[in-house]
Amino acid sequence: MKKRTIILYWILLFVPTCIIGISAFYMIRHEQERINQEAVSSAKVRARTMADAISATVETVEDAFIESLNAIPNPLVYKTLLDWVDANPLVRNVFVWDKEKGLQYPLAGATATSEENRFIVRYEALFSGRISWQAAGSSRNEAFGSSSSDKELPGRNFSSLVQETRKFKSGRQALKDLAQGRYESEGKNLLVEAVTSVGEGGWIPWFEENRLHILGWFQKRPDSAVYGIELETMTLLSRIIADFPKEVSDGIVYAIVDGKGEILHQIGNGMIQTGTPSDQFVSLAPFLPHWQINVYMSNGMLPIESEKGFLILASLLLVIFLASIILGGLLLTRQAQRNMIDAMQKTSFVSSVSHELKTPLTSIRMYAELLEEGRIKDTEKMRRYLKVIVAESQRLTRLVNNVLDFSRLEQGRKTYHKELFNLAEYVRTILQAHRLRIREAGMNLIDEVPDEIISVELDRDGIEQVLLNLIDNALKYVTEGGELLITLKRKDKHCEISVMDRGSGIPPAHRKKIFDRFHRVDNSLTSIRPGSGLGLSISKKIMLDLGGDILYEPRPGGGSCFIVIVPCASTETILQNPDQL
Repeated sequence: MKKRTIILYWILLFVPTCIIGISAFYMIRHEQERINQEAVSSAKVRARTMADAISATVETVEDAFIESLNAIPNPLVYKTLLDWVDANPLVRNVFVWDKEKGLQYPLAGATATSEENRFIVRYEALFSGRISWQAAGSSRNEAFGSSSSDKELPGRNFSSLVQETRKFKSGRQALKDLAQGRYESEGKNLLVEAVTSVGEGGWIPWFEENRLHILGWFQKRPDSAVYGIELETMTLLSRIIADFPKEVSDGIVYAIVDGKGEILHQIGNGMIQTGTPSDQFVSLAPFLPHWQINVYMSNGMLPIESEKGFLILASLLLVIFLASIILGGLLLTRQAQRNMIDAMQKTSFVSSVSHELKTPLTSIRMYAELLEEGRIKDTEKMRRYLKVIVAESQRLTRLVNNVLDFSRLEQGRKTYHKELFNLAEYVRTILQAHRLRIREAGMNLIDEVPDEIISVELDRDGIEQVLLNLIDNALKYVTEGGELLITLKRKDKHCEISVMDRGSGIPPAHRKKIFDRFHRVDNSLTSIRPGSGLGLSISKKIMLDLGGDILYEPRPGGGSCFIVIVPCASTETILQNPDQL
């Protein structure tokens, strides 16, 4: 595969992958925005539901109190209102006001409590007559618009309220019972059962220093006194929030905020400080003017856990998909490069082997023709020519054996004939047979093979081929002679044959590749040396098949050191075949 083909392949793979990735990420982001919008809408709907529940509860309490005010007989107005102040936690203050006589209760002065004096001052505009009760009550709907739960405006006829039948939650029903006087005080039920008259009344939201106060009033006849109560808003709030949901979606906080912006109550994970801007809000007007339910979402928009899980899962699947495409492309490219390198190496191998075969054959043919023609009469010269023919024949044999062994090893067809023998004696025999050849190559052979029995169960030809390949490498690449040191050492369950020279060594970049097939160190030194790059690869494979290995390490002081690790024979094998040693 040419580089141009690889580049074209990556263009065809990378461009669609980028398009798919960008499109998928855009769709996931769009889906995230949709999920966030749904989360915001859902949070606002839930806040609206809470607001409707609060409004319905406040309306129920107000209607119930108006019923109770209407049900009080004229002679018992003062006594009933005073009993409410003492016994009803929803009642903060009570009053009785006459158009002609002014405020009848509470009376300002030394006998009034500080709370009563503040109450009188707070509603001075009503008690002085500067603002009418009807006008003050109607301001709620004029300012905030009609509510779906606000079925009648102040000033409506309240006799019909007695016949209304409603179903409320437990908390709302409890508040209604309080408003209607269904509680015990000193063993006496204060509820007035019958409605004896029809009048008008209403509720007035009143603000003092941005704090909301709610005042309820009732007048049975146009010429009669006006009386009523002021609600204890904090008690009302505490009863309302008791029915709030205890758990909400993660990352969302709901808070009730008053007209001053102070947080009165909040639910959800995390604490929101007063003044923190909200993401959404729902007004509690007209029943609690200027109050609202604020919605706070982490980071402005945070989807709930299931939606986060969907986003994470979708992103993970997309990453896995893109990674699979890219990794698949990398693997295909790498395999193609390997195939290309193998093809180049095999081409180079064929060329090298052809040259290797041609060189000794040319020498053999040339000297053989000279001897055949009888032109050489000198006996010494004839002996030298014959010696060259023998050496080149041996070289040719080794080359052919390497090629044949490589083919068998690649196909897994090479067979080994293992037998028990003395490795030390066998190594000395091999070295003695090749000592002359080593000396003629300018190398000084140093033999440090111990004179002892080292029993191994191996293939003799395999060991000889490995040693000869290592010796040939040393003779081939050590240009200026030097020493060739062969050592044999016994270890625990194996022994080591070391073949060391004083050549230039192997560069660090090639040390991990020298046992690869067809690999040759590409420099000026090896470029002039013949070879196929199979010797070390074949030797490594033979030793692995025999249960051993070959390692390389630089020799201290310069040069190379190849270590052949050979497994020793077991004691049981030695005892069973003592005659073979």
